[in-house]
Amino acid sequence: MVDFQSRVIGALQEAESANGELRELLRLTPKTSLELTTDMDFRRLDPAMAKLRVTALDARPDIRASRLTYSQREADWKLTKANRIPDVTIGGGSAIQGRPGPDNQQQFALNMGLPLPWVIRDQGGIQQAEVATQTAEADLNTTINLVENDVEAAYGNLRQNRRLVEAEIGGVLEDARATFTIVERAYEQGGATILDLLDAARTSPTIQQNSIEALFNYQRNLFQLERADGQEIAS
Repeated sequence: MVDFQSRVIGALQEAESANGELRELLRLTPKTSLELTTDMDFRRLDPAMAKLRVTALDARPDIRASRLTYSQREADWKLTKANRIPDVTIGGGSAIQGRPGPDNQQQFALNMGLPLPWVIRDQGGIQQAEVATQTAEADLNTTINLVENDVEAAYGNLRQNRRLVEAEIGGVLEDARATFTIVERAYEQGGATILDLLDAARTSPTIQQNSIEALFNYQRNLFQLERADGQEIAS
């Protein structure tokens, strides 16, 4: 009984600590009461890995920011190269002296304006823009690799923990409850000792606690996969 009460007190302390951390994240006062309204039911999810990769590369904010930076640096580089050659202006005109006729002199003019020097050799600016573009491209590739690895790791953790939850809920938990009931009835009829009953009484709550922890870890892995993917996973 003392061991049971000790576990209950420890669990309550962990719950209070978790509530305090949650209030800090939500910016709530200590007077605010928090209540769990969602049932801890197992919701089996088996998302397609190929789809997760595609959606992650499209929905993740860090991917979008890296792509935008790379596009901007590339546009700046192209503009810098285009500004090496200045604009050339071309014009023309004609003039007639006196009345129009075959004997009157006519003048035609063609002019072209070209600034000097006619080629702007801004090699320093061009190289700087090129290096900035290459750096942005490298950052984009690094971010893509990071996102793909995040999704892969989170997906693997979810699958492994899902197997554990299915094993706990589908077989071990029910076997532990049935075993305790059988031992309890056997003890009442003199077919089991008090030690057998105490052992079954300790084993059943331990297995139930392990099942709850497995379900909690599964839900946490699902949240981590949604964070890695950049959106909520419905199925």
